[in-house]
Amino acid sequence: MKLLHWILMYLKDWKNLLTHSIVGVLILVVALFLPVEPIFRIIILVIVIVVNTVRMARKKKEKES
Repeated sequence: MKLLHWILMYLKDWKNLLTHSIVGVLILVVALFLPVEPIFRIIILVIVIVVNTVRMARKKKEKES
């Protein structure tokens, strides 16, 4: 249940949505001119998720201080 809560929190954050939208559009634009292997798309997605999760954790830690 805790995992579901974290996923919902992650998806509701507007900065995460904005970042994923920008990355998605960039991947589509690049794919028009230079085909991108699916593994690289997955790696980019994982990097974005990790960066956003770290950012959210730091923000929460700062708020608690």
